[in-house]
Amino acid sequence: MAFTSQGKPARIKSVYGHNTGTDTETVYTCPANCVAEITFIHVVNGGSGNVDVEVEWYVDADDYTSHFLKGKNIAAGDFINFTNIDLVLQPSDEIRVTPATASHLDTILTVTETFVPVG
Repeated sequence: MAFTSQGKPARIKSVYGHNTGTDTETVYTCPANCVAEITFIHVVNGGSGNVDVEVEWYVDADDYTSHFLKGKNIAAGDFINFTNIDLVLQPSDEIRVTPATASHLDTILTVTETFVPVG
């Protein structure tokens, strides 16, 4: 779906992550020609045991990682939602999710990408 936001072409989409180990997963990276607005993040533990989870916003321009959720324990079958969130990502910024133990961790986020003309 394409629409116009502030006179510039934009699109809204949902993306997902699927993590079954303990490695950090980059769920979303803002493209080079966009500014991205994250308005929804959903993390669910589809595994059979509890898992501690960390959700990060990596800010590329500052080489800085903001840990806006750290050490949150999610029971098997439970989830956490960020429904009242409004993060604005610049090119190469990322949303990352890391489970502390191997589980079946799924992440869904909704993002609006506004294209920024080059030049």
